[in-house]
Amino acid sequence: MSSTTHAPATRPAARRLLVVDDHASIRDLLASWARNHGYEPGTASDAHTALAALEREPYDLVISDVRMPDLSGLELLRRRPAAASDTAFVFITAFGTVQEAVQALHAGALDYVTKPFNVEDLFARIESRMQPPPAAVAATRTPASSPALGAPGLLVGAPENLRRLYALLDQVAPSRSTVFISGPSGVGKELVASELHLRSDRAQRAFVRVNCPAIPKELQESELFGHEKGAFTGANRRREGKFFHANGGSILLDEISETSLAFQSKLLRVLQEREYERVGGHELIRLDVRLIATSNRDMAAMVERGKFRDDLFYRLNVVPIEIAPLCQRRDDIPPLVEFFVARFCDEGRRAPLAVTPAALAALVERPWKGNVRQLQNVCERAVVLARGDALDVDDFLLHLEIDGRATTAPAAAPPELTVAAMERQLILRTLETTRANRTEAARRLGISVRTLRNKLNEYRRIGIEVDALLESAAGTDGGAH
Repeated sequence: MSSTTHAPATRPAARRLLVVDDHASIRDLLASWARNHGYEPGTASDAHTALAALEREPYDLVISDVRMPDLSGLELLRRRPAAASDTAFVFITAFGTVQEAVQALHAGALDYVTKPFNVEDLFARIESRMQPPPAAVAATRTPASSPALGAPGLLVGAPENLRRLYALLDQVAPSRSTVFISGPSGVGKELVASELHLRSDRAQRAFVRVNCPAIPKELQESELFGHEKGAFTGANRRREGKFFHANGGSILLDEISETSLAFQSKLLRVLQEREYERVGGHELIRLDVRLIATSNRDMAAMVERGKFRDDLFYRLNVVPIEIAPLCQRRDDIPPLVEFFVARFCDEGRRAPLAVTPAALAALVERPWKGNVRQLQNVCERAVVLARGDALDVDDFLLHLEIDGRATTAPAAAPPELTVAAMERQLILRTLETTRANRTEAARRLGISVRTLRNKLNEYRRIGIEVDALLESAAGTDGGAH
């Protein structure tokens, strides 16, 4: 009798979920969470195994890593059997790119999530996007759907900072207004531009990036607008320009301040008329493109000096977005460090590494002249050279960074210098700079006063004249604490 009381026909069937990842720990984590929350999970360690599973039985959802040996997650999506055409795909990756995200969405993925992620947040996000059920979604969702406005994106930072930025991007995304993104090198202007494109209704169309400083000024017009055969010496055939390939989508003119005045004049006309001609041609080509421009220069000063056309700048600066340097948004540093460390651990196929509070405090305190790009490189170096299961201050080798801080920039070390010797040099140099104030030196080094005291005792045991150095550094102020 009890077997008929709970007949399967009287309750909804559990959703079937396939987790595909070459890391067993991630497979087990996602499968365990899914099982405890009403899913019926299966697992596969590679794309070939997953294809076989999709052939054998139906699944409502596939959560797959993107980069796996032999066959990628994107290839798994493209090669899925006809029986799995209604199966929703969500990709997770530790080192994704915006281009990869666009490709996944173009191929019909439901979502694309970067590691590290919170498992509950991941499934809540999936649930919000899987309404109605997958079969109905497949019938109503366009293959190249872009992220819903307000949905989380690919940028990393403090939640409040991201909330403000995404609110602005979501407001601007539906229009075709020109956007001008300013900020110093390395802050992520190109990534913000890519995110803007990805959140717009042009996400399924081309996003063409143009690195303006890399194009000789005499060739900028030809590169952007194309040329006819015979237009100039060496033009042996007609060539379409960047705007042609971006038509219907978006084009990013990165560091537009490095373009010639002649090109700026042509670009202004194109923006006003929404049409252009190839160099040496007379055919008018209609243009429907979202223009996004970036610059790390003071554009107002360039306009004042006559280095950039004021009328073009006003035309570009319809929606200004300013990205502050990393030193002015230090609350972004902890999530960025967490993201980069997880990314490089995954990329290097090594166990996850924690970051000690002291190391994180030292990283937050740095000036980061090279902004996010410099922080990324420092995190990569720390992961590559790490020996333990946690990254401490010493693992980041911050004294190697050229950022204008004499407090942690010892004299150039000979190639044979060991890590221990480099650490010793850093500590003693910092004590010199702080006039032997051990409390201040420990703060700048990101270690405790007790650790600093133990280090000094260790140096005394190996015969280093620590006391004489401290007396010399303290001078007449009695700075040793």
